[in-house]
Amino acid sequence: MIKLIASDIDGTLVPDGTDKIDPRMMDVVKRCRRNGIHFAGASGRQFASMYRLFAPVAEDIFYITDNGSILRSYKEVLSMKVIDKKDLWDMVRDAKKIPRSDIMLCGRDWAYCEDEGEMFYWLRDSYKFNVKVVGDFEEHLTDDISKMSIYRTGDCEEAVNEEFTPKWQNKFLIASAGTMWMDIVLPDADKGTSLRKLQEYLGVTPEETMVFGDNLNDIGMLQASEESYAIGSARDEVKAVAKHIAPPLSEYGETTVIMDYLDSIGAE
Repeated sequence: MIKLIASDIDGTLVPDGTDKIDPRMMDVVKRCRRNGIHFAGASGRQFASMYRLFAPVAEDIFYITDNGSILRSYKEVLSMKVIDKKDLWDMVRDAKKIPRSDIMLCGRDWAYCEDEGEMFYWLRDSYKFNVKVVGDFEEHLTDDISKMSIYRTGDCEEAVNEEFTPKWQNKFLIASAGTMWMDIVLPDADKGTSLRKLQEYLGVTPEETMVFGDNLNDIGMLQASEESYAIGSARDEVKAVAKHIAPPLSEYGETTVIMDYLDSIGAE
């Protein structure tokens, strides 16, 4: 029997960068909890953004945030990975060499930008982030940082993979988090690592875990579950890893799969 369901957010539960979640998901989460099934959101988003997205059930779920760098409940941080400042500033300098790109740095409770550019408004108004403009990172930022993101519209993955990825891929995990985002975290800080920590914390096995995802940064999480689903609109690399293919996001594929499972076990 399934005891834990973990889901990616953007591209899996909501269209990228929106809060347009299937309203039935709130009742699905409540139904899961009534039947002893934990639910975890797993995302490149920060905690505040996810808490707002799941507002009606926000205190009933777990959070794998910042692409796996932070694992928490609504009231406590269970684990957090911090990037060494020297490496961080070196990566920031390299990222600034990528034309038409911008940088976001993520701490435990806040995200940071250097200026109020397109990315800042996208984070604040669409993703509903707690985000601050701090000016030059190296000069002003003192917070511990768990994730760095590079933002570029249209072809972010290709641009980052030209020079940045070859230089840093042996020291950090660098993965696409959507068409406009590349996320950089420590090698032991992906979604799969955090999901395994949550499984251990809850006493749940991979066989008792159901996972949903659509992008490259979800692969580690899918591999930590025996009941793994790629959304029908997922990347081909993700579908190749997943055990099952759910209907696409446009058909609320995840909601359908979970509701069918709950019906199959006679969940109240």
